[in-house]
Amino acid sequence: MPADWPLVVFLLLLGPAIGSFLGVLVDRLAAGGDVILRPSHCAACGTRLQWRDMVPIVSALWLGGRCRSCGTAFPGHLLRIEVAGLLAVALAVSQGQGGGQTVVMAGFLWCLVGLFYADLLYFRLPDLLTGALFLLGLGLAAFDPARGIVDGLLSAVIASGAFLAIRWGYRAWRGREGLGLGDVKQIAGIGAAVGWAEVPWVALFAAALALVVVGIDMLRGRGLPAGDMRLPFGSFLVGGTVLTLIV
Repeated sequence: MPADWPLVVFLLLLGPAIGSFLGVLVDRLAAGGDVILRPSHCAACGTRLQWRDMVPIVSALWLGGRCRSCGTAFPGHLLRIEVAGLLAVALAVSQGQGGGQTVVMAGFLWCLVGLFYADLLYFRLPDLLTGALFLLGLGLAAFDPARGIVDGLLSAVIASGAFLAIRWGYRAWRGREGLGLGDVKQIAGIGAAVGWAEVPWVALFAAALALVVVGIDMLRGRGLPAGDMRLPFGSFLVGGTVLTLIV
């Protein structure tokens, strides 16, 4: 854990703000909208949001998650992603060894948060986030004295190559896509960060989480999943990565 407490406090304050930005980024990338220049506004009434309406977590709780002007409820995931941005910092602080590594770890986990919600909500893993994840994963490898950036690159190649082989094999076997290219790009960044030896654990945890979710749906009476059922495996990979880092 880093001893630079001013940095820790700064990151804890920054986390929800990053989460808020990720919420906007994920929604606008899915809709093909402008991510940077277009001001934040209510999707229902079009009213431009003021600064007091956009204080991460606080504004959502104060306004009950609704627009100040028309009272329409904002999507619930916007608050959850702000909280996730804060939790990512807490995990980064617990895992980081020194200020620089903690900052890079926080950035890596923030990218994972964005990818989790992008795939969960829209079945998309934007290149902007997978690219940033890869660079930050290499940064984590560089900070690890037992690995280094060369090991990070090698791990990324091994991880993405394995997933690409699974993608091709499944398509040859079933005649349809079973693993998206976004997942292949995402695992490259994850592999760079955790190392090639840990990637099987990430995949195992992700598969277990997917089975748990499917099992819960079955217990709720939804029956067996259809053969063409889509699962946001990128979101499960995020869960598998977090579990690997913790364990």
